Amino acid sequence: MAHGATLTRLLRARDLLHADSERGPTLDELAGAAGLSRAHLARQFAQTFGVPPHQYLVQLRLDRAKRALASGESVTDVCYQVGFESLGTFSASFRRRTGMSPREWQRAARPFVQSRGVPVLYIPGCFLIHAEHV
Repeated sequence: MAHGATLTRLLRARDLLHADSERGPTLDELAGAAGLSRAHLARQFAQTFGVPPHQYLVQLRLDRAKRALASGESVTDVCYQVGFESLGTFSASFRRRTGMSPREWQRAARPFVQSRGVPVLYIPGCFLIHAEHV
């Protein structure tokens, strides 16, 4: 785990990934923003955040995809909207990380999203269970 100035630099790189997840900053851009060499950034990023920068980016994109799919957007639109360049790569990555295809996940998640107001996905399960018994 990085500390002090190195952690601050890594947070800059992570913030850049969050700010530009659709385009996906290159390792050179991340290293430049952090003021670290590519190799040092990659090693320290993985050690600090648990995954290398590219895998972190993929997870950010998949998290955005889950929200968009749950709201009813098409799988193809979501794929390109979150920054994947091919439907095959998107679907394979999604299945690898979630255990189901984007369409299967959409069907499973859709009943838990309200048409207006706060999506049920963002309400802790214990509250929903309690609400069913009241």
